[in-house]
Amino acid sequence: MNIEICSRERALSLARELPTKVSVISITSKEEKEVDFGEELEASSVLHLKFNDLWQEYDEEGIPYGRPLPCREDLAGLKAFVEGLDSEILIVHCWEGTSRSAAVAQAVYEYRGCRDNMHTLQSFRPNPLVYSLARCELS
Repeated sequence: MNIEICSRERALSLARELPTKVSVISITSKEEKEVDFGEELEASSVLHLKFNDLWQEYDEEGIPYGRPLPCREDLAGLKAFVEGLDSEILIVHCWEGTSRSAAVAQAVYEYRGCRDNMHTLQSFRPNPLVYSLARCELS
């Protein structure tokens, strides 16, 4: 399987353009609406996750962000979704495709035995808290 790590915009394009069956892990913040992939994808091939892109409660100056940190419950359903994958391509996206999506994709890649191909068009920095939570959810 190919795992595509990308932004929301790219995920929408890929879902429309790819000629093969795809699955999507769609990550948005708690405040955002879920991404609508329209009729291109069956509902069962999309997992919607909602959590903020934070890994600590305070910024470098000690000021609280005022938004909840991701928790394990935010990734509920990830294991069942990954175990039920039957597509050739898994798109994992968040807003920019660099932090939350990279963390979840890395955890999925490792859970599946590192036998997939991961691809991204940009550099990324996986969110360390999201990565840890995803690994726990997949264990």
